[in-house]
Amino acid sequence: MKFLEKPINWLAAIPLLVLVGIANYAVIMRYAVGQPVHWSEEVSGMLLIWIVMIGAIAAERDGQHLSISLVTDALPRRARLLVNAVVGLVSVAVILYVGWIGLQLALSVQFKVTSILRISWLWIDIAIPVGAVGIAFYMLIDAIKGFRALAKDDAE
Repeated sequence: MKFLEKPINWLAAIPLLVLVGIANYAVIMRYAVGQPVHWSEEVSGMLLIWIVMIGAIAAERDGQHLSISLVTDALPRRARLLVNAVVGLVSVAVILYVGWIGLQLALSVQFKVTSILRISWLWIDIAIPVGAVGIAFYMLIDAIKGFRALAKDDAE
């Protein structure tokens, strides 16, 4: 899955760069020129949602999400592998359910538009299911790795 690493990083970095540029432009226009950029807040909010969701995919890929492993660390290796793999599968189900609800939300507001740019709310809310599917993908890979490690231990 190394081939997905750079595109996900770029998908998070480019909107962040654009967000910083828009924020700086808006500040300069408001305080130096005296002409506020009305659309900057709307675009910044949209970009922030996408940055968070793509960043969450990258964090899951890199194993950087917060976890409290106090209990699992105390378990024997086989039990720890089993618990982590099962929790991973349950987490995949939960995050896919969140994605499904996010998709329902996005589809329900597809004809509602933002007040300034008149962009469909679909393009904002669809970030939730996209992020959920990406996160679930990497969670599933980790769960499969856990089950494979458990099977390998059984074979030995």
